[in-house]
Amino acid sequence: MHRALALAALPLLVLACAPATPQPVAPAAPAPAIEAAAPDAREQAALGEQLVAAFNDAWNRHDMDAFAALQAEDADFVNIFGMWWHGREEIRANHVGIHKTVFAKSRLASVRVETRFVAPDLAVVRWAWELTGVVTPDGQPVPDMQGILVHVARRAGDRLQIVTTQNTQATADAFRAVRAMDAPARPAQ
Repeated sequence: MHRALALAALPLLVLACAPATPQPVAPAAPAPAIEAAAPDAREQAALGEQLVAAFNDAWNRHDMDAFAALQAEDADFVNIFGMWWHGREEIRANHVGIHKTVFAKSRLASVRVETRFVAPDLAVVRWAWELTGVVTPDGQPVPDMQGILVHVARRAGDRLQIVTTQNTQATADAFRAVRAMDAPARPAQ
């Protein structure tokens, strides 16, 4: 009798273990229209240049409150040594001390700025920098430094506010290549 019951249940077991018949998939709904359009190329460039100019200005005045104001409240910042700071206040606090010592007389300048909006209110601002006037903790001059900063920034009215920063120091050879990108093309001889 057990065998008869097992044989009777076998078709049900096979059906239960069989893969389900695929159901037709409804087409995906179209993506919602973006209400705000991304700024045009000229405005994109201007917003990026404005952010970089404010960054340089705050740095060169060693005004870390103004520097911090460029950061979103929940921003993060990775410096050239890989130190990763979270939040506007932590970013400010970690720059205050070094601007009283090794960066006290430093001057930051931008060499090349590129801004690309990846959404109407979100931009990637990448710029090459040169830093002069840095000293060691015991006051010895440090050779001029070069690098590239990358910010992800969101539009806040008529300006950009930094959401995240990655700073990379470049070798002199790599930096010469960056500068050469902006050099005027030589006419063919």
